[in-house]
Amino acid sequence: MTTFKDWLPQTTLRGLIAQLAVFAVYFIAAKACLYIYFAFNTSPALIWAPVGIGLAAVIFGGYRMWLPIFLAQFLAVVTQSPSAYVIAGIIAAAYALQAVVGLYALRKLQFQPSFDQLRNTLILVGAAFFVTMIEPTIATAAQMYLHTLTVSPLLNFGRAWGAGIFSVLVITPFVATWYSWRTISFPKQAKHRLELLAAFALLVGVNYFLFWTAYPQYFGISVIFFLPAVLIWFALRFHPRWLTLSLVLTSFIGIAGSIIAQATPTPLNAQLLADEIYIGLVAAIFLVFVAVVEERRVAYTRLEHAYQRAATSDKAKNEFIAILAHELRNPLAPIVSSLELLKLQPQTEESLDTIRGAEEHAVMIRRLLDDLLDTARLSQNKFKLQKEKVSAREIVEQSLASVEENMANRRHTLQVVLPEEDIRLFADPVRMKQIVINLLTNASKYTEPGGRIELTLKIQSDFLMISVRDNGIGIEAKKLSNLFEAFTQLITENRASPGLGMGLFITKNLVELHGGTIEVQSRGLGYGSIFTVHIPVSLPPTAQRMLDIKHESERAVGASKILIVDDNEAAAVALQKLLTHHGHTVQTAYSGRDALNVVDPFAPDIILLDIGMPDMSGYDVARAIRNKGWSGAIVALTGYGQENDRLQSVEAGFDHHLIKPIGADDLISVLGRLQKTV
Repeated sequence: MTTFKDWLPQTTLRGLIAQLAVFAVYFIAAKACLYIYFAFNTSPALIWAPVGIGLAAVIFGGYRMWLPIFLAQFLAVVTQSPSAYVIAGIIAAAYALQAVVGLYALRKLQFQPSFDQLRNTLILVGAAFFVTMIEPTIATAAQMYLHTLTVSPLLNFGRAWGAGIFSVLVITPFVATWYSWRTISFPKQAKHRLELLAAFALLVGVNYFLFWTAYPQYFGISVIFFLPAVLIWFALRFHPRWLTLSLVLTSFIGIAGSIIAQATPTPLNAQLLADEIYIGLVAAIFLVFVAVVEERRVAYTRLEHAYQRAATSDKAKNEFIAILAHELRNPLAPIVSSLELLKLQPQTEESLDTIRGAEEHAVMIRRLLDDLLDTARLSQNKFKLQKEKVSAREIVEQSLASVEENMANRRHTLQVVLPEEDIRLFADPVRMKQIVINLLTNASKYTEPGGRIELTLKIQSDFLMISVRDNGIGIEAKKLSNLFEAFTQLITENRASPGLGMGLFITKNLVELHGGTIEVQSRGLGYGSIFTVHIPVSLPPTAQRMLDIKHESERAVGASKILIVDDNEAAAVALQKLLTHHGHTVQTAYSGRDALNVVDPFAPDIILLDIGMPDMSGYDVARAIRNKGWSGAIVALTGYGQENDRLQSVEAGFDHHLIKPIGADDLISVLGRLQKTV
C-alpha cells in the first residue's frame, strides 16, 4: 500500500545517488533531444527519449522519482527557452504525472519488469499507447490557454504522443532488462560469444545499408526486410536483453544516419518521422515475439526439469520395485519348494487340500510380483517380446490349464469356442498366454460364483480375435474409458476386488506390442462384459520353426550333478530336497567363496546360482567360475526380473535366468533343456 512517505525524496546516500542519477540521465537525454529538434528542425518528428527513461525510473525507484523527473524536465526546457518558465513548469509537471500514473497502472495490472512473459510485454505495449497521452493532452491544452501554440493542436499532440510511444517501446524495455546488470549472464561458451558478436556485426551492417545509404534493395530484395530477419536471430537465440539492446542500437544508428548521411531525397523531418514509426512498430512486434519465444523456452525448460525429476523418480520407483520383488521372492522360494516336495510324499486328502490352498496363495503372490515388474518395464518402454511361430490352440489350452483350478473353485461354467483348424501366428507365446490368462482371471474375479464365462477364438480378416464374455457384475459407462489404466479396479458398493489393478493395463500393453487392439463392452452394472482382442496373424517369411513347448516340458529328465549356491539356507535346502527326490545328486553352498571352493572337487554338471549374495554377487561368482575354465551350465536364481538383470546374467556367463520362486515344472523344463548341452 502506497503511503505519503513513498512520495518524498530519499535522504539516504544510496537514495540520493539514485535520484541524482535519474536527474542527470533524464536531463542529458532531454538536452540532446532538444538539440536535435531545434538544430535540425525535425518537426513534426520529435525524438524524446526522456519519456521511456522516466517510466523506467519510477518502475524501479517508485513514486518518489517524480521529483528528479520534474526538475530535470523543467531545467532542460528553461535552459533552452529562459522566458518559457511557466509552460516549462506545466510540461515538467505533466511528464512527472505521466510517469507516476504509468507506474500506478502497471502496479494495478501486476506488471513485472521482465520480457519473458507475454502478459508483461502486452501490458507495457498498452501503457506505451495509452499512458503517453497524458503529457501531450496537458501540454497542448496549456499552450492553447496561454496562446503559445505555434502549430495545430492535433500536430502538437500527435508528435509528443508519437515520441512517447517510441521512447517507451525502445528505451523502457532496454533499461528494464539491463537494470540488474550484476545478474546478467553473458554467454559462457566461446561459440555462443562469437555468435552474439556475429549477430551484432550483421545488425550494424544491415542498419548501415538501411539508414546510411541510398540503395533501396540488394539482389532484388528490399533492405527493409533484412532488419526483421536479424532481430528474429536475436529473439530465437539470445536473452531478451540482447534484443532490447539491438533495438536501441538500431534506433541510434537509424536516427544518426538520417541526420548525418541524409542519403535519401526525403526531407529530414519526414524521414525521422518515418524512422520513428518503422522502428516503433518493429520494436512492438519483436517485444511480443521474444516474449512468446521466452515463454516457450521457459516452459520447455520446466518441462525438461519435470521430465528429469519424473525420470529420476521413476528409476527410483523401479529400483524399489525390483528390490521389493527380490526381498519378497526370497522367503517365498523355500515355501514353494517345500510345498512341491510335500505333494510328492504320501499325504491324506485333507493334507493335500491344505497344500493346494497354500500353493494357490503362493501362485497369487508370485503373479502380483510379476505384475509389479511387468508394469515397471512397460512404463519405461523396456518390454521386449520374444516372438516365434506359435499355435493359437496351444496358447488357449495352456491358458485354460492355468485357470482351471480357479474356475473350479468359484464354480464357474467355462465355455470355449475354437475354430476347427488351428491358427498359427508370429507372437510371443509367454505373453500371449499371459493375455488370455489375464482376461479369463479378470472375468472370473468379477463374476459371482456359479456364473458363466465364454472364451471365443476365431479369425476375422487378417486378425486373430480373442473374445472373453461373462455374465458378471458389469461395468458402468463412465468407468469404461479408464479401465485399462494402471492400478485401476472396479469397486462396487458391495465389494472391492482383490489384486493391484494392473492386469488389464499389462494386457492392453502386451496386445499393443503385438500390433493389436483391445476393447471392452458392457451395457452397465448387472449386464456382464465382453473383452475383445484383435492381433494380426500374418507371418514373416523367416518365421522360426514353432517350438513344441508342451512336449519339451513333459520329457523325462536324466540325473545330473547339481550345485545350489544360495545364501538363503532354507531356500537352498528345500530346493536340494526337491531335486534329490527327482534323482539328482545335489550339493549346496551358502556363499560365493564356498561355491568357488566346491566347484572343482564336486565337478557339477549344472550350477544353480543366486545373484544377490552378501560376500560376492552371483555375476562375480559366475565370471570367476568361467575364468577357471569350467564349461558346464550356470542358471541364475534371482528375485530380480528386470531386462537389464537378464542382460547382466548373459554377460557374466549364465546360460539361463530363473526368477524366484521356482516351481518344479519350470525347473524340470530348464534342466531338461540344459542337459542337452552338458
